[in-house]
Amino acid sequence: MRVLFFLLVLANLLFFTWSAGYLGGQDEGREPQRLQKQIQPEKITVTPAPAAAAAPAEPAAQPPGQPPGQPPGQPPGQSAAQPSSQPATAAAAPSPACRRIDGVAAKDGGALQQSLQQAGFAVAVLPMEERSYWVSIPALPNKAAADKKAGELRGLGVSDFRVLAVDGGGFAISLGIFEEEANANQLLQTLNKKGVKSARVETRTKPAASLRLELRGPADAVAQRLPALLKNVAGVTAVDCP
Repeated sequence: MRVLFFLLVLANLLFFTWSAGYLGGQDEGREPQRLQKQIQPEKITVTPAPAAAAAPAEPAAQPPGQPPGQPPGQPPGQSAAQPSSQPATAAAAPSPACRRIDGVAAKDGGALQQSLQQAGFAVAVLPMEERSYWVSIPALPNKAAADKKAGELRGLGVSDFRVLAVDGGGFAISLGIFEEEANANQLLQTLNKKGVKSARVETRTKPAASLRLELRGPADAVAQRLPALLKNVAGVTAVDCP
């Protein structure tokens, strides 16, 4: 038994001597040789592995009633690429003005209208006529009948009248001509009270001797330019349109 024990000890010593490389022929790739060949191994540092990429942040919860994908605080239906903005205030349009030009002589009307239009204004010629109100007894068939009616008027206390021949034949009795209709109606009522029942009020018209123009344009331009344009036109007046 002792011999066997010493043989085992000797075999272990031989194996240790061989594995340590003392007997030669050791593999150069073993760990002891690599450690001995390192240059300044104390300067070797171990770099930790990079941390895993941070998980994307979870989107904030949508407020109640907010469509999915709509940023909080943004009105529903509005695109995120086009932020809300108030429309730019449009430039205020110039205020219009209208002037009525009265008393323009017929001979000056065309030239004045042209000069106003060349200044940039819109000009219209308004139809004008002279109107009067005639209180009369309609035409009687002949002079004898008219004279008879004139005698009746004198008998009723009416003396301010004239017998006139009218177009188409016959004779009328004129009792008065007025510019205001109210004055004509007042005379008619007076005659009726005296017993004159055949008198009538007739409206008579004829083209006016002067013209009336209506001018429209920007208020600033009208105020600045119109007085100079009317300066050399005699007898005209400019008032605001009714």
